[in-house]
Amino acid sequence: MGYLVMKTYKFDLAMLLLMFTTLGIWFLTNHYSYIYGFLIYCAIFIYLIIKHRPISDFFIVILFSVMSLKGNSGVFEMEYVLITILFAYTVYNIFKQKKIVVGKMLLPLICFLLYSGLSIIWTPVLKDGYLGFIGMLEGYLVYFILTNGFFKIEKKQLNKISKLATYVMLTLSVQIFSVYFTRGFERVLNYKRLVNLGWGYSNFIAVIFVLLIPLALYKYIDKKHYYFIYFIFDIFNIFALVLTQSRGAYVGVIVSLVIFSCFYLRKTMLLKYGSILIIPTSLFIIFFNDKFLRLFNVFKDRFITKDVVDDSGRFELFKLALNTFFDKFLFGNGLNSGKYMISNNLDNWVAHYHNFILQIASALGIIGLILFGFIVLRWIKILFKPKDAFLTCSAISIIGGLTHQLLDVSFDLFYFGVYFYGIIAIAEIYRHYNVDEKLKFIAINKLIKNSDNINNNK
Repeated sequence: MGYLVMKTYKFDLAMLLLMFTTLGIWFLTNHYSYIYGFLIYCAIFIYLIIKHRPISDFFIVILFSVMSLKGNSGVFEMEYVLITILFAYTVYNIFKQKKIVVGKMLLPLICFLLYSGLSIIWTPVLKDGYLGFIGMLEGYLVYFILTNGFFKIEKKQLNKISKLATYVMLTLSVQIFSVYFTRGFERVLNYKRLVNLGWGYSNFIAVIFVLLIPLALYKYIDKKHYYFIYFIFDIFNIFALVLTQSRGAYVGVIVSLVIFSCFYLRKTMLLKYGSILIIPTSLFIIFFNDKFLRLFNVFKDRFITKDVVDDSGRFELFKLALNTFFDKFLFGNGLNSGKYMISNNLDNWVAHYHNFILQIASALGIIGLILFGFIVLRWIKILFKPKDAFLTCSAISIIGGLTHQLLDVSFDLFYFGVYFYGIIAIAEIYRHYNVDEKLKFIAINKLIKNSDNINNNK
């Protein structure tokens, strides 16, 4: 009996183990060195190598590791170091198999990255430019690693990806609730900057919810199965999103939910899952009525105002971004120049323009915008297939994430890229191994281009 349970719920048990491992490391890094946590993840990597597990399993570990640091670790980023290790392992496999995959996104990303790196020459503060470049590189490495991982994604695995999204968000949700519990609900609610998990705060951590909620919703399209426990988890995750107090994230998720509803919300789904909400909602209002009212009043005072979009000076930032773009409209002011421009012109503590398009325009000029345009065209080519529910949910994730980045900061920075380009790579891998698809990788095998024999690894 126990064996059957283990076999049936093997994936869920593995996700719970990763979740509790990450939470344990996160709780303990206030008292112990982060090196112990790093060694734990290294041990997991070694186990996966010994068991000859696919690159996708390593990537799952990395998704959780993003949320593992709480104490001061200086410049050390857990997931970045693990990605670097995984990149080295991927390169080793490439040489071993004498095969490298060129995904549809690879060349546009390389061109954009090279021009961004070149712009460091004329960026006002070299250190800021280097940090911006390193931040961009993380997501691009993830794309290269996954597309060169030589693993398949079949339709029967798609629900597991959806469940993974729920478990990753659940890990983040537990951390957010922990912050509210330890620092005081009202205190955190009234001072947004206390929504700080050590590895990220408020607007930065909220992007994970924005990118993963549409993927988490994918499993509920399945009419044959009932995902009761996961639905409860996802309600918990959405409430945790609310507690991030990130308005840009709210907008991104609302846009995602509206698009998802237009495609997939039907009467059967409402009856199947909507009824679950009645009992917990009633219990919440009855037992937590006081906290609910406080939460409602804070949100009403903070967000239902005439200046809701501009209360942190966004319009000034947008105006400055446009002015700096027109000053150097061809080449831009240099990668990550926004921090210097904002500090010198607005005397503001923020480091970004709170709009990813204006950020690219100001930093990289028309050339940067053109190069970025080629990347967008590749996104559309990979993700646009309305008849496929998984690709549609992946596209909704990207649309929601970019909507968020029209009002906030984190585009192409560190762990944003891990999730963002991870979704795009997974969608592309899924399409490549679908026999009905024409979207295929290019495999360079012994320096001979071949898009058909990528499946013949080993």
